[in-house]
Amino acid sequence: MRATVTVLTLTLFLLAARHAQAADDDTIRLKPSGSAVGTISKMSSTEISLNMAAGQHRVIPVNEIETIMFAGEPAEMRQVRTHIGNGNYENALNTLDKIATMQLPREEVQRDVKFYTALCRSRIALAGGGDIGKAGGLMRQFVNESTQNYHYLQAAEILGDLFAAFGRFDLAYEQYAHVERAPWPDYKMRGGVAKGRVLAAQKKFPEALIAFEAVIKLAGDGPQGPAATQKLAAELGKAICLANTEQVDEGIKLVQQVIEAASPEDNELNARAYLALGNCYKQKADSVKDARDAFLHVDLLYFQNRELHAEALFNLAKLFNETGHPEDASKATQVLRERYPGTVWAKN
Repeated sequence: MRATVTVLTLTLFLLAARHAQAADDDTIRLKPSGSAVGTISKMSSTEISLNMAAGQHRVIPVNEIETIMFAGEPAEMRQVRTHIGNGNYENALNTLDKIATMQLPREEVQRDVKFYTALCRSRIALAGGGDIGKAGGLMRQFVNESTQNYHYLQAAEILGDLFAAFGRFDLAYEQYAHVERAPWPDYKMRGGVAKGRVLAAQKKFPEALIAFEAVIKLAGDGPQGPAATQKLAAELGKAICLANTEQVDEGIKLVQQVIEAASPEDNELNARAYLALGNCYKQKADSVKDARDAFLHVDLLYFQNRELHAEALFNLAKLFNETGHPEDASKATQVLRERYPGTVWAKN
């Protein structure tokens, strides 16, 4: 009996010690799975240095990191990350407001709170439910103060999105350039696609075409994954450029190829594809109904992305009028203004 009690006591002691040790460690969750535990000794915008058990040391690139749970951070930070992962930005902000009243001894945790607050405000604003200028101010402050933080590149990309939504394409281009200069191909392609979209939004189609073709070349013919997704996104951008430089049929054909290659589960890519198809058909004579039907795909099937859905509704309102359906046009305009009042599409 004593031996049993001794073993049980020793087991409980070891579990308690392990828990205490874990509480003192930083935990880095990796993509697509796994984790690394230790003490972060150095951080930059591109990598994390981690001192691990038994004197081991590991350098982890930022593009392999899913999240970081810092030793000593409030337990509520896990709730914040869960809410953000589920797209529940308002709930995340409510929890962040509580955390902001706490004592946060580590600078890394303080910066996480600032980043997640700016991120939530930005996502809400880009979806038409908040102030783009105020969200941009928060994110710009984080970017300026956190050039050596592991969130920096993601923050720069989001700041670029905010500038683009605000019509400051020059400033958006600068932020996307930071992302494009990252050392990993997937980031380079994301930055390149974003730069191409900014140029296309300014109707600088020859320059945009160069940006998109550079991404396509970088992606090559690799397997499915981030590279393949960015290649398809670049091909959609290329199609828009072709359609606006008197090569409409070539643009339409390219979009249709992307639609065939896209995963049915990739709602954002499919939404962008049908938006591109609609915009290509708008450039072709006697194709008003084809353009309308393309935008209807977004409205009926791929409406999950609020900004893209808003763009589809804006176009549908015009095309319904052109095809003799004023009631449907009014309904599309009403949905646009009620659901996405803060978007550029609702203000046009």
